[in-house]
This record gives sequence, structure tokens and C-alpha cells, in this order.
Amino acid sequence: MGRKKRLKEERKIVSTEKAVFQDKTSNERNILSYIIYAGLLLLLFYPPYFRGLFFDRELLPTHIYSGILFLLWMMYKGTTLKETEFFRSPIDYAALAVVGAYFISLFVSVNLRYAVGELLKYINYFIVYYLVSDIARRERDKRIILWAMVLSAAGVAFAGIGAAAGTVNYPGAFVGGRINSTLQYPNTLAAYLTAALMLGFGLQVTSEKLWQKTVLAAVNYTLFLAFIFALSRAAWLMFPVFYLILIVGIPGSYKMKVIGYSLQTFAAGIFASPGFDSGITGGETSKVWLWYVAGLIFAVVVFYIFEKLSERITVRIKPVTLISAFVILTIIAGTAAYIALTTEKPLTLAHGPDEPESWKTSWYTVGNVKPDTEYVLKVTVSTRPGLEQDRWGGAVLIKSVDKNNKETDIKSEFFNKALDHQLIEIPFKSLKDTAKLRIGFANNFPGTSATFSNAEIFEANDKAAGRRIILAYKYIPEAVAQRLSSISFGEFSFQGRLSFYRDALKIIKEHPILGMGGGGWKSAYFAYQSYRYFTTEVHSFFLQLMVETGIIGLIAFLAIPVLIIRNLVINKTDDPARGAVNWAVFSSATALLGHSAVDFNLSLAAVAIYLWALFGLAAADGMTATQTAKRRKPATGSYAVWVAGGITLLFIVGSGMLYSGYSYGQEAVQALQSGDIAGAMEAFEKASKYDPLTASFKADLSQIYDIIAEQGKNKELKDKAVKLREEAAAMEPYNANLKSLLAEIYLREGRLEEGLSLLEEAARLNPYNMNVWETLAEGYEKVAEVYIAKNQADMAKELLGKCVDIPSKIIELNRKSPQSDPGVVKLSATKNLMLYLTKAEKLSESPNRETVKKLKDLVFAADFSIDLNEDGRPDLWDVWGEGEIKIDPDRFASIKPAGESDVTLYLAEGINLEPNEPYEVELEADVLKGGYKIDVIADNSEVFNLSADKGEFVTPNDIEGKDTRIRVFVNPKSDVYLRGFLVYKK
Repeated sequence: MGRKKRLKEERKIVSTEKAVFQDKTSNERNILSYIIYAGLLLLLFYPPYFRGLFFDRELLPTHIYSGILFLLWMMYKGTTLKETEFFRSPIDYAALAVVGAYFISLFVSVNLRYAVGELLKYINYFIVYYLVSDIARRERDKRIILWAMVLSAAGVAFAGIGAAAGTVNYPGAFVGGRINSTLQYPNTLAAYLTAALMLGFGLQVTSEKLWQKTVLAAVNYTLFLAFIFALSRAAWLMFPVFYLILIVGIPGSYKMKVIGYSLQTFAAGIFASPGFDSGITGGETSKVWLWYVAGLIFAVVVFYIFEKLSERITVRIKPVTLISAFVILTIIAGTAAYIALTTEKPLTLAHGPDEPESWKTSWYTVGNVKPDTEYVLKVTVSTRPGLEQDRWGGAVLIKSVDKNNKETDIKSEFFNKALDHQLIEIPFKSLKDTAKLRIGFANNFPGTSATFSNAEIFEANDKAAGRRIILAYKYIPEAVAQRLSSISFGEFSFQGRLSFYRDALKIIKEHPILGMGGGGWKSAYFAYQSYRYFTTEVHSFFLQLMVETGIIGLIAFLAIPVLIIRNLVINKTDDPARGAVNWAVFSSATALLGHSAVDFNLSLAAVAIYLWALFGLAAADGMTATQTAKRRKPATGSYAVWVAGGITLLFIVGSGMLYSGYSYGQEAVQALQSGDIAGAMEAFEKASKYDPLTASFKADLSQIYDIIAEQGKNKELKDKAVKLREEAAAMEPYNANLKSLLAEIYLREGRLEEGLSLLEEAARLNPYNMNVWETLAEGYEKVAEVYIAKNQADMAKELLGKCVDIPSKIIELNRKSPQSDPGVVKLSATKNLMLYLTKAEKLSESPNRETVKKLKDLVFAADFSIDLNEDGRPDLWDVWGEGEIKIDPDRFASIKPAGESDVTLYLAEGINLEPNEPYEVELEADVLKGGYKIDVIADNSEVFNLSADKGEFVTPNDIEGKDTRIRVFVNPKSDVYLRGFLVYKK
């Protein structure tokens, strides 16, 4: 007997044995088993509706719920089914090995609370995997589970559509024109819906009943429409790959059907999209629902037509015909896509007569722009202005964008007269630092409208080399078109992800074997980041897994899909319907994993539960009847089931304690907000008792103890506060904030060296945070004052030198930042940092008590030689006007206005001045030619002006709360060297 024939015979035997065993198992089901079954379906259905279980408030109760289900199943297995064998296949070992990797990582974790939290999550995922794989012993069970998962996703999609229409009020479900639904993150929603679509197609082609196929036609359309308007560019780009995997692997007899059903779905979604988008843009609820229903009817009607034709045609299809049909459909789809992406229409922006005034602006980015070059924007314009003067109909706004992504207005053109298809040419000049342009077409006032078309930009001396700007697509919804036009490898979100990945690799290089424990990235990434960004997730599941569990965790996890693929190949079924469902499950899991390679979808526990349920379904199908029968052992056999039950009890109790701690923590925050210090203290004490691993509870409690101790001079309470801060800082060694809090209390108690050491450590751990540099500069300067008071000038000078050296360290950090990343915002000096740097500079020149006394009255300082981000402008100041500005490290800025206009330095942020108080201003400047003038203004009203180097004024009574700024005007044809600007309270 040949190998192929032998395998076929073995599959027949296995299939028969499994069928007999499944019948036995189904006969032994009792009320408890049905309760567990229903509980599992509920566990698979509800998680996406509670913010994706991303937060402890919803996640911890789910741990308790799934733990109880698992415990009941272990009891049922051990008593009713008499199954004491816990492990059933190699996939079980791999799945448990992932949990083991997270358990081992506890011993090297940098944040034990986060590490425990991640361990609990992966125990939960294992529970879902195990319950699904063990309960889905019949094909009917498997299909019921799949229906629950698909219908859950359909509900999520429908909620998102309702939020876009304004009917469903769910926080964060529709933001910025993108559907987020209950997952509150559009990219994850798109990945989740992609996975659900794969399952929906698999169920639809294998369902035997017409009503089921009809429901799935409606469901799949709903999933696809929400997928489109999640506006996830990565998901759009990846979808064809996952769809192709589904088509290629599904059994031959179902290929044409799945292509047909999916094309119906795509056609219905594309048909409804333009009107759906128009309704969203116009805020027309009824129009949104009208187009959704129109697409739904389209999907169902086309399905019925296809269904009537498919039965006759599919039977007679040959492989060559199938391949030819697929190629033809691909060509048709490609041609349609080309037409859609190249056929434009005019862009129309309008306000109705009763519509409130608001900016409606469509922005377009033009890259590869030459700096300091004359350009012309050519556009055909039709406008209807308002009846009142200056109520223009339309406008064109042109902004320069430099390499740091900073935008500067270049040109604004407003159309106050009625125009009818008039060709307008707008000349402008790019700036010296222009890297690209942002061009906006706008409408603002009620009863006005503007239509723009045939937009083109070219260099003034080379009109032949123009670049077309497609303002609107005829066949693509505006929201979709805007997202498509912004797809670029140089785009911020893509470049930002690359930075996250590079920084994650730094961590992996230092902790390759065991990682840093669960939550390691969000605990430590500030210490490794290459510029200032905020993300608690790596935006790549596999890199985050390695950061948390090292190579051990990655290998354990990858073993699961590898073993599933092995089962698909070795245990290939002869039943085409079953094979189609199996491949749909595999395609769904592939879609989730593939998209999660470039995003943090699996950080949402609801999405991870979805994935592990898919793993469970794949594992259940991969088990042979022999493997399944091995679960049955005499009661005196293996006690692994009972051990698992005991561990589950610990899981439930642990989750319950953490939930109690979380609840008391929330209670404490509410008490603080209402001013109930005693209530907050009591709640934080309980929170720390139930959750002793959360450092923030101890830190918050220590601050309350500190306040009460200061008020009552209570030394015992003060000692408790110090101890709690020390414990909190030790629990999270990468937390710069906790180190700064501990440093604060050390410095106040006179433990100066320890306090400064902690502040220096905080700056090392979070170097791109200006707050830590402010605090460090303040610490150096204040401690130097203490040493001066003790007549220890040498020690004071040493600290002052360190303080003055802070700008050079920040400049070095900025230079290490990725220079080509458009999302990089370089560090620049703040008012507080500048104040302490100036004090340190003055004290280092005259380290005596008189200088200390004088500097106590210094409320604002600006050093014009400080340009930390090296943009050619003094930090703290915006610069208006043309001229030459040079920053010199020898403490001055050279200002030379160009032509007849002045150069104005305008303080970017307001300063706080007290009402009815005398102040003195001092400008440290050298004038070689011309001169300057100083203004102090509050809410655009002049408070004080000065043309000399010093002056005094008294603030008005109503200055408090007003936006108080300073302007320095350098007169035309001047040559001025600015050094410092100081404001003293007299």
C-alpha cells in the first residue's frame, strides 16, 4: 500500500473513531456542561464591547469570570467525563509554554505589577484556548462558536456605523472622521474586522441553509463597510494579502463560491461608500442610515441572484477555467482601481445659510519642495461669497513645513468676489528651511461656497514641470481619498513606528533571553527612546513579546501557529466543508497576527481572546480521535486536571484582590477631587493592602502622609511618607517620576547628595522629558544656594557648573534624534529651565549671599544664546519679520533686520505677573547700530513699553489670569546683540 493510500485509510479510521467518540461525549452532557457552553459563548461575544478590555476596570472582572468557567469545566471533566489527562496535543504544551515564559519573566521584571498583570492576561488567554479546543468536539460546536465570534464582530461594526451616524453614543467610537467603535482604536478595529470577514466568508460558503447564508451576506457587508471607514491605511494595504491567503488555501470546490460571495460584499460596500461618506461629512444621520440600508439591500439582492446561478455553474468549472476567471476578475479589479484613483472631480466646500461659521478645509501635502524658491499654484476657482463685507467665499492657505515638521504660514489668498471657473495663479516663495508644503482649500462663512479644480504647482521659471494635485476623486469617498493620498513611507505614523522598533531592539539587545517582564516596554521605554514620544505599546506584537519575555517567549508563541500549520498539512481532512472552515480559521488568525506585527492589536485583551479562540478551534480540529480518547483515564490516573483547578483558584483570588485594589484606588481619586483628604488616605491604604504591587498607590499615599505630617509636625507620619516613597521608587526602577518624588523629600530633609543623585538618575531614565531637566536644574541651583549659605563656595560652583552644562546635554540628545523623521519634535528650553539656568549663571559669576538674595526676586529670565533645538531662533521666542539672526554660544544673539521692516521677538508663552505689584525689566544688549523697543502686553493691551535697557512698571489690578507676553522690537537697519532679558519683582 502506497504512502498516500495509507494516509487516506488512516484518516477514514480516525474520522470514524472521532465520530463515535463525539457521540459518546454528547450523550454525557448535563446541565452543568450546557451552562459552561453558554458561558463560553458569552465570553467570546462580549469582550469587544467593553473598550476591548484594555483597562483593568473591565479586564479584571473578565479574569474572574473566565477563571470560574475554567474551574467548572475542570470539575466537569474530572467527574462526569472521567478525564484526568490534561494535555491532549503538542499545541497545548506550546500554549502553556507562553504562560510559563511570562511566569519566568516575573523574576527579572522591571515592574512587578505590570508583569503580574500580563501573566494574568495570558492565563486568561490560555483558558479561552483550552475551553474552546476542549468543548468544540463536534463540527456543530465549532460552527456555533464561529457564529458567536462573527456576530460579535458584526455588532461591533454596527455600533461603529451607528456612532458615525450620530445615533450610537459610545465614548471614542467615532473620532476625527474615523470609525473606532467599541474598541476605541481604528487600526485595531480594522484588523479585528479583517479577521472576522475571513470567518464570515468561510461560514457563508459552507452553510447549507439559505437563511444562514442571507444573514452572513448582510453581516459581511456590515463588517466590510465599517472596515473601510476605520480608514486604516495599513489594514487596507494588507487586506489583499490576507484575502489571497483565504482564496488560495480554501478547498477547490469552494474557491469560486468564496470569490463570488466576497465580490458581492466588496461591491455592496463600494456602492454604499460615497453616499455613506457624504452623510457623515454633512452630519446627516438619516442619509448615513439610508446608504447603509441601501448597501445592505444591494448585498442581499446580489447574493440571491448569485445563489441562483452558482449551483449550476460551479459543478462544471474546471481548474483552468477557475484560474482564468480569477485572472480576469483581478484585471477587472485592477482596471477599476486605476480608474477610481485617476478620475478626479472638483472639490466643493460650502456652508448652508443657517449653518454656523466654521472652518472647512481640505489639506494636501506636496513633498520634494526646494527651499528658498519661487513657486506658483494654479487653480480654477468658483466662489459664492456672503452678503456681508469680508465674508469671503473661499480661500487658499499655503504653509511651509520644515524637517522638524514645524509649520509656518507662507501665503493666504481669500476670494471676496463671486468667481465662475476663473483660473487663479498664486505666486509664493518657499522658506529657507522648507522641506514640503501643506496647501489648504477652505470655506468658512454661512451661505458661502467654493469649488476648486485643476490644481497644479510648479516652479515660477519652469511651468512645464508642474505637479498635479488631485483635490477630490469621483469614485472614491473623500475621507478614503484623503487617507489614500497620505500613504507614504515618509509619513509620520510609519516613521514613528520605525523609531519604536529601533528602540525596542535596544531593549531586546540588553535583555535577549528573558526580557524585562510583562509591561517592560511601557515601564522602561523612556530610557531607550531616540526622541520624545509617548506610547505605552511598541506597535508590534512580536517585538513587544520579545521585550517582555525575550527569545524564550517568542519561540513558545511561534510554536503555536507552526504546529497548527503542521496539523493542517498532516491531518488534512477529506471533507471539503470542514476543510473550508479550517482554512477560514487559519486565514483569520493569520490576518490578526499579520496586522499585529505592525500594531498593538493584541494589547487589547478582547482581540487577543479572539486570536486564542481561533488557536483553540484550530487545535480542536487537529486532534485525532486517539488523542481525544487519551483524555479518558481511570480516576487514579493523572491529577493534572485537579492541579489546573487549584491554580485557577489562585488566578481567581489574585484577580479579585487586584480588582479590589483598583476599586479603592478609584475611590481615593474621587475623594481627592472632592477635597476629602482623610477619605483619600483611608482608600489608598486599602488599595495598597489589596494591591501591594502598585507603586503609585504607595506614592500617592506618601504624599498625603507628607501633607498631614507637615501640617501637624508629625514625625512618625513623615517617616512613613519617606518609607513609602522609598518602597515605590524601588518597585519601579525605571520610573523617573517616583525618583523625583523621593528626591524632593530627601532634599527637604537635608540629604542633599542622595537627592541630587536621584534627580540625575531621573534625567538618565527619561532624558527627553523637559520636566526632569527643569527639576534637576532647580535642584542644582537650590543646593548651591545652601552651600553658599554655608560658605562652601567650591561645592556650590561645582553644582552650578553642572547646571550650566545642562543645555549642552540636551543639544546632544537632539542631535541623536532621527533627523529625517517628520514626527520628531526636538527639545527646547522652557521658562522654568531658563530661569534656573540664568540663576546658576549669575551665581557662578558671584557666588555670594547678596547675589542669592537678589535672585530670589527674579521671576522671568531669557538667555538669547540658548537654542537647544538649533532652529536658528532663541528658545522661548517666536520671530516675526525678515532679517539675519545668528545664535552665538558666547551668550548673545545677533539680530540684523532686512530692508525697512523690523524684527520682532515675541514671547511664545505668557508669564505670570501678580496684580498691582512693582516690577523691573532689564534687557542685556549691545547696540552697534539702530536700536530696539520693549513692550509688555496683557491680552493685547499694553502694560509697559521701554526703549532703554532698564525700566520699572506697576501691574494693573486686573492682570491676573491674563495672557501676558513680552515683545522685543529690533528697529529697521539695526545691528543689535541681545544677551538676556530679566524681570524682577521689586
